[in-house]
Amino acid sequence: MNILHYTQHVLGIGHLFRSLAIDRALAPDTVHLVTGGPEVTLSLPDNVRHHAMPALKMDSGFLSVQTVDENRDLESTWREREALLLDLFHAVNPDVILVEMFPFGRKRFAREILPMLDANRQRVRPAATLCSLRDILVEKEDQAKFERNVLKWLNPYFDGVLVHSDPSLIRLEQTFARVADITCPVWYTGYVAQGPTAADKRGARTQLGLDPDARIILASAGSGTVGDELLLATLEASILLSRTLPHQLLMFTGPHAGAAVQECLAQRAKNHPGAQIRDFTPHFPDHVLASDLSVSMAGYNTTMNLLACNAQGLMYPFDQNREQRMRLNALAEAGYLGILETADLEPQRLAGRMEQTMKKSDRPRTPLLLSGDLESAAIIRKLASAGVHS
Repeated sequence: MNILHYTQHVLGIGHLFRSLAIDRALAPDTVHLVTGGPEVTLSLPDNVRHHAMPALKMDSGFLSVQTVDENRDLESTWREREALLLDLFHAVNPDVILVEMFPFGRKRFAREILPMLDANRQRVRPAATLCSLRDILVEKEDQAKFERNVLKWLNPYFDGVLVHSDPSLIRLEQTFARVADITCPVWYTGYVAQGPTAADKRGARTQLGLDPDARIILASAGSGTVGDELLLATLEASILLSRTLPHQLLMFTGPHAGAAVQECLAQRAKNHPGAQIRDFTPHFPDHVLASDLSVSMAGYNTTMNLLACNAQGLMYPFDQNREQRMRLNALAEAGYLGILETADLEPQRLAGRMEQTMKKSDRPRTPLLLSGDLESAAIIRKLASAGVHS
């Protein structure tokens, strides 16, 4: 089975790593992963062939598409990407097309996606076409118009929607009112949650070369595109907390954190004998498992890493849209994670929240569905083997 998987990360990298987790679960079948965002160092599964198009991104306000390479012209970059994607589709001759987010998102990329989907419909035997969708959609100024446009593209082109959510926590209709008008199947796969490779905390610490007996606090900001204020506040809070509660602080700034922020953190970390500042690790879930507390931004992947490790966590939602806060509110209400508000970033107050959370005892929680990668792969294989197509 050949799978063509299109994913476009525009600001963070959570979408990309969720896509990779699904691709890994599809092994040994071959996945042709097409990406078009800023360069990210990837550890690719053996079954994945990576095709990187000239990179585009959204501005921080999600208002316009920009070239990552400032020397490239936007319109010529668009035309090159359109041709590359269509040529790749014909060369791969896929059995399945997996499109991340579109048409529920990435509408500005319709100009390169729709020609591929049109070409697929013209085949004698079209590839089964699926949308890979996270649990929560961002709010729109004109929700009714947005939903009409989604259905205009979804119903004629797609054979199914894979919603990466546990329906007992969040359902698609909470952010998309016209689910009943979707004509293809909608499957809830459970969350795509990358777990640790180690079996337990001690094993994770041994594997990572960490002190088996130390108290360890983990701080992170996902890709590092946003979250500077959280990292700076956490470092200051950790310095205060270390006076009464000795601990090590492991901080990952993210690969896209600015040089000025990294330098500021490195300078302030000199006042904390147990602090280590790094930009990235491919073993983040093992670091979560190894830690006594995680303080982080509330992106999808980081949240899922914490859930997969059953970790104690304080999370700071990115409030430019409702996605992170809506998910985090549901998880906090269910007793899984704690929410940080802007006022909590005052160092003394944050130190208190951190100490309180580490001392909190676990209470029974309803298990969540966290095998969305495996369930997605099973659905894809079932459709391909059944010959389901548009």
